Amino acid sequence: MLFYTLIFFFLIHSINSSIRTIDNCELLIVGGTTSALGAVLTASKFLHTRVCLLEPTDWAGGQLTAELLSAPDFAYHTVKDKDSNFTLNVGAIDRQLNNQNPMFAKMLTVLGDTGRCWVSPKCSVPNLFHSEAVLPELDEIRIFYNTVIKRINKDESGRRIIQIDAIQRTPIQSSSERCRFLSEELPDWYSSTDSAWFTKTQLTFTNLSFVMEGSSWGEVLVLSNASYLQGLMERFDGDTSGMGDSTCGQSFTFDFLQQLRETPVDEPPNPLPEPTGGANYTFESLTWERIWTYRRVNTSAPNSDIVAVNDLTIQNWSGGNDYHKEFFFLSPSDAQHQRDTNQWQGGVNLDAIQNAERQAYGYHYWYRQQAPTQWTNRTVLVRSVPAAGTCHGLAKMPYLRESRRSIGVGNFLMNITTISGHARDLHGYIFDDRVCIGAYNVDIHRMPQCNYPSYMKTPYSILPYYIPLRAMTNRDIDNLIVIGKTMAQSFLVNSAVRLHPVEFSIGQAAGLVAAYAVDNNLVHVADMLEEKYLKNVQTLVKLFTPTAWTINGTRYPND
Repeated sequence: MLFYTLIFFFLIHSINSSIRTIDNCELLIVGGTTSALGAVLTASKFLHTRVCLLEPTDWAGGQLTAELLSAPDFAYHTVKDKDSNFTLNVGAIDRQLNNQNPMFAKMLTVLGDTGRCWVSPKCSVPNLFHSEAVLPELDEIRIFYNTVIKRINKDESGRRIIQIDAIQRTPIQSSSERCRFLSEELPDWYSSTDSAWFTKTQLTFTNLSFVMEGSSWGEVLVLSNASYLQGLMERFDGDTSGMGDSTCGQSFTFDFLQQLRETPVDEPPNPLPEPTGGANYTFESLTWERIWTYRRVNTSAPNSDIVAVNDLTIQNWSGGNDYHKEFFFLSPSDAQHQRDTNQWQGGVNLDAIQNAERQAYGYHYWYRQQAPTQWTNRTVLVRSVPAAGTCHGLAKMPYLRESRRSIGVGNFLMNITTISGHARDLHGYIFDDRVCIGAYNVDIHRMPQCNYPSYMKTPYSILPYYIPLRAMTNRDIDNLIVIGKTMAQSFLVNSAVRLHPVEFSIGQAAGLVAAYAVDNNLVHVADMLEEKYLKNVQTLVKLFTPTAWTINGTRYPND
């Protein structure tokens, strides 16, 4: 009898040891994005260990790291008035140091421009950017790596998140199982059962003051049953009815690294079949060499016009590894079913992910075959865990150009009229509750089979713009702060706000908003829209990121 009692005791102990309750994360950031990185860096300066970050991979930073795009996109465009020929160089304004986020600028200078690429002023190797620019900033910050959220509980009112259950996976180092792509591995991430690849720990976060939606896929919005839009659900810009098409939007990409070897190298044949329906690759109007230097991250060449031996480049090309035949997200009803049947796996389309992986691999082999004679068989896919983060060479996470988007308090959506106008206007609408600035042109990577409303095909003159605190709210959940691509914004606005520098600045501002709310015992995000709190928050934010544009030596607004 004693023997069976001991066995029962050890079994219970073993089960309990895989379940943890964490009750001292007053601010919980559900991460995976560049915006979440920005948020935890500022929030932790005030909340210290009272803020926690959940990171779905082991590389925090989103686009900059896990999505293998350490060649950040800054504004590049000019706006010209037809009636007067007045021209505003938005790209030049955006690159002024006094208009940039200081911490983001600091991180970019750590490695500098090692790639001499032509898409960005600073292109560097992803894993080195992670280890040398990102990790030193994360010292002593509480991060739960390799962690995804599974379910959310709310209070009796249904307006406050009080508990988040998550699953943390620990790789089994001795596993001899084969290399898996994300489409194969993702269900394992969301399962609480140990597998041949991972042991699992169930985490329960309680005693939450505020939750920040900083995930790449907008998972908090779905799991909390908050109002959101996705894809082309707006029939007109700013439409919150949700009556449009939820199965179309922006294409997405699995980025990867390629290296140019000194001598020809044999590669194994493509292990993946073509994506369903085949694939058509094109350089469009560019050359092989021009695409090579587009997002090149390491080179001995003096400029972007020259290709050099041992070059390392990121492939992120609209005519190549962009996948546009299927939408990344499940429909809202299918995502709701996944949630309500306790089968949550991110609410994403696994078939689309698998076909995007095939699209990316196929593009690598096609690009290699198209090489000029002097580079024949010298282009190799970097299949290295230290360099690419994965054994197969594709990014840990797909590069997304959109997410599920919150509907803010009072049905607020940041709409296209607030970021566009005449060149002579100099800047977008100045919100009273602005908390940061941004600049980029509308950039839509279309899905050819989708019918985009006519207003999405209209050209817009995008000015240097402002991000309001209202865009960080949700009309249904009082203690939820939404950031980055999940903000309360229209499809068009997101297409101009989704880039690295803007996402990071939004996160920085949101981290300060959250820290102020926690330290002042506020209970609603919307409370900070009251003047007595708003001015204090804005004063705090200004210490970390610009909230006004400097254009031709003048600040707008000059406060």
